[in-house]
Amino acid sequence: MPAGPTPAGWSPPPGYPPPYAYPGHPQPGGSPATHSGRVVGIVIAVFVALVLTVCGCLCAGSLLLDGSGSDPFAEEPWGTPDVDGWAEPTAGPLIPEEPDAQPTTSAPTPSKAPITRPTSGPAPVTVVYEVTGSGTADIAYYDAESDLMHVEDATLPWRTTIRTNGKSRVMVEATWPDMDYHGPLDCTVTVTGVGKPIVDRTQGYWRTTCRAD
Repeated sequence: MPAGPTPAGWSPPPGYPPPYAYPGHPQPGGSPATHSGRVVGIVIAVFVALVLTVCGCLCAGSLLLDGSGSDPFAEEPWGTPDVDGWAEPTAGPLIPEEPDAQPTTSAPTPSKAPITRPTSGPAPVTVVYEVTGSGTADIAYYDAESDLMHVEDATLPWRTTIRTNGKSRVMVEATWPDMDYHGPLDCTVTVTGVGKPIVDRTQGYWRTTCRAD
């Protein structure tokens, strides 16, 4: 049979298949099938686009979260090198420090030597200061010109004599060098030369004072 369009009202002879079984002949209902295929393709394309859009949004969000949650502090700029045979450096030889110079100490010197007798005029009055006890004591007394003298760590018993004109102050005081008790600490002041002798004797335990008023 020659190829070409099938004439209207033509039917195949008995024993031959219908004309749509041959290639090139349009099959019945072809147009609806073609439209259905296009719709399915459009639906698939839209679905793929939506999937790609969602994936892109998720990836962008994860990047933003990673960037905002990163540790703001930088890591240590240095570290122990991983090198074979490397060892920590050892400290150099120690240089001994020079010992501090010890201050030289010397016994305090009084601003002036005690005056045992006035430089001018008569000195008819004799004053004897005495301190008794054991060990040493700090002693203060008035000299012939009423100047206060200090004797530190004086060995006991201690005694000194001055001469005055009778107008000078007379006093002696003794104190233990620390707060510990070292036994009785006695002082005595004896004034002679004018009238009746004056004697003042006092016993103390930490400090004792004698004067002639």
